[in-house]
Amino acid sequence: MNIKQNIIVLVVLLIGVQKQDCFAQSLDSLLALATAQNPKLRALEKRYEAAVIQTKNARQLDQPTIGVGIPILQPETRLGPQILMVSASQMFPWFGALDAEEDVLISMSKQEYEKISALKLDLFYRVKINYYELLYLYETQDLLEEEIKLLKSLETLSLIKMETGQGAMTDVLRIQMKMETIKNDIMQIKNDEAMAIARINEITNQSITNFEISSEDTLTLPELYFDLALFQERIEKHHPLAKLLQAQTEASENRLIVNKTSNSPSIGIGLDYALVGQRTDANPAGNGRDIFIPKVMLRIPIYRNTYHNTRKVEALNQEVLAYEKTALVNQLTSELAVFKSTYENTLLSFEVSNKQIAIAKQAFEILKANYTADHSVFDDLISLEQELLLFKKQKIISMLRAHIAVANIERLTNF
Repeated sequence: MNIKQNIIVLVVLLIGVQKQDCFAQSLDSLLALATAQNPKLRALEKRYEAAVIQTKNARQLDQPTIGVGIPILQPETRLGPQILMVSASQMFPWFGALDAEEDVLISMSKQEYEKISALKLDLFYRVKINYYELLYLYETQDLLEEEIKLLKSLETLSLIKMETGQGAMTDVLRIQMKMETIKNDIMQIKNDEAMAIARINEITNQSITNFEISSEDTLTLPELYFDLALFQERIEKHHPLAKLLQAQTEASENRLIVNKTSNSPSIGIGLDYALVGQRTDANPAGNGRDIFIPKVMLRIPIYRNTYHNTRKVEALNQEVLAYEKTALVNQLTSELAVFKSTYENTLLSFEVSNKQIAIAKQAFEILKANYTADHSVFDDLISLEQELLLFKKQKIISMLRAHIAVANIERLTNF
């Protein structure tokens, strides 16, 4: 994993050859940055590494027991007094106990890994949403700047008509009021851009103040491949949240095995040693010979309430996890259907906006030509200009909503 991350960082650095205060970035480069630099993701990766290391501890035996005793009043034996006594023992678990404990820890490490995958999906979604919002804001800003140019041409036309006595000063003032409103809208859009950039910087753990979108990226209508049955099957088998629940189920099953082996006998071996001094009042055969006592121990589990209760608890836990997985799959499948409907609605809205724009443009040009000779059409001209601007905004919003719908679907299926 570390090698893979280093490669990603290298690619990102090669992409970002510009200065940090003016950094043109593509969506792919931002996704790579989020993978390589997001602190929450890195924290989960370190937690996963710790969990993997922890699995190596499962196969370790219990620590041996060693005892030393020095009698205050030395007991006498036939071969002499006992001066020092030493004992050592080692317990061994039942067959398969260490493997079961290791499997529990492996299942727990899998849970940490799936948390990483789930967070990646969330981070990618957040990056995409904010990136598409920036594209939307940039295009809306360009649209409003073009609108100001249009209004300035109308202002010039109104001034000419007023100088020739065919127009009114109120026409000029109304146009200027609209231009001020649009300029204020542009300032608000720039503030919204700063907020979107701040959210991207938070996700990618960078501090770029003058953020620039890659010139290759524009807000267009995205395509969508959709197969609900296939997506449902993929979610059930491969979605990180579903695999997280599966890993929790495996951990529960392995805990049942640990519970069974922990309630099986444990075998131990040991050795007792006693240092014996020589007798001075007699000299029997083996005078002062030390004592060695090998021993075998057997721990027999008699009290089994904990064993039976643990079995019941883990069985209930597995039922809970099964229900949660079913609920998760149903929820995500339902969300997919909703996002698909949203996407289709945006396509309809996009097509309607295109038709409305074409019709409004034609009507606007006709009224603009008539305005040069007929002052009475000014109100209709301004009203139609507002409608045309609204249709153009709706078209951009439709593209944004389509991207958001696709991003939501990818969040649930692209893993």
